[in-house]
Amino acid sequence: MRTVIWNGKLILKDNITEEGFVEINDGIISQISVKNPKKEILLNADSVFDANGKYISPGFIDIHNHGGGGYDFGIGNEDSFIIPCETHALHGTTSLYPTISSSTFEIMENAIILYRKAIQKSYKGATMRGLHFEGPYFSDAQKGAQQKKHLRIPVAKEYIKILNMTDDIRRWSSACELEGTEQFALELKKKGILAAVGHSDANYEQVKKAYEWGFSLITHLYSCCSSIKRDKGYRILGVIEAAYLIEDMDVEIICDGHHLPEGLIQMVYKFKGPDKTAIITDCLGFAGINAPNGTLLREDIMIEDGVAKLTDRSAFGGSIATFDMLIRTSLKAGLPLVDIIKMSSITPARIMGIDKQTGSLDKGKEADVIVFDEDINMHAVYVKGKRIL
Repeated sequence: MRTVIWNGKLILKDNITEEGFVEINDGIISQISVKNPKKEILLNADSVFDANGKYISPGFIDIHNHGGGGYDFGIGNEDSFIIPCETHALHGTTSLYPTISSSTFEIMENAIILYRKAIQKSYKGATMRGLHFEGPYFSDAQKGAQQKKHLRIPVAKEYIKILNMTDDIRRWSSACELEGTEQFALELKKKGILAAVGHSDANYEQVKKAYEWGFSLITHLYSCCSSIKRDKGYRILGVIEAAYLIEDMDVEIICDGHHLPEGLIQMVYKFKGPDKTAIITDCLGFAGINAPNGTLLREDIMIEDGVAKLTDRSAFGGSIATFDMLIRTSLKAGLPLVDIIKMSSITPARIMGIDKQTGSLDKGKEADVIVFDEDINMHAVYVKGKRIL
């Protein structure tokens, strides 16, 4: 099956062209040009899409996503994985990592089983690239909306059993200051699983040590992260400061228009840069369904003003954003579109080790391609060359 997407502005890694086309052959990008195709290329194609001057972009890669379309990943049956993937694809996400919050061992085990069943099914949505466990090894002081009753320290007897169950885990977020973390990090490294500092009250020295153990990403920077404290008058740096001072540490940020004000988005962009920063939704199951104010996600989490909040309004409980909303928010903050797309595609792909497969408009990569207009409305979505929208 040969498809040609043409007459659009190609968003490449470092520039946006005035015109160009992408040719897809059996799900792989077979040709790319910064000029519009000759007539015979169009005539020889099985399918042609005229972008009509719109943007032709790599699809978005969401490395931190809890669900969508009314479903939280891992709660219920296989639909709890499939429906969010179908929902988010309509908004430009072509790859995502289903994220499981702090929970019991039994819930984690069930999520692994459901995920394995779901990826064996045929569906029209974003590709699931592997599981992300967000917790349960978190700091109570930085728990945010994570439930206190599920928080615990990493105990080998538990996480070894989970790691031996599956090869589908790609990332695990935990608080790096907890007892037992060094051994935990070693086991993750053995399995090739990305270790991320999340919901952590660590100080700078503890994060530096964790980086040496293999922690290479800060989970939702500024959200549930320690910052400068004073101890007997002396200032002690935290996770946020470590994110900037450790040059090779990657970060992810929630650009939903609520979690971070424009100034912080600009600051992360300026000092970490698009090559070290991934944009994420960190969205809950109510993403993509226009839930009204007052909707309860959990007895202590509600929807209000377009975001999930704890019912006492002491903290956010996650976003309900789709990825197109993140792009609009980042543009409003003044970031260049080419770099926003980099932070939404090739940078998260590199962080998760899939940049040779997807994440950019390059010959030989999987054809995860989207077409959108100046207002970031989707006009076409291709996942591995298959048109979803």
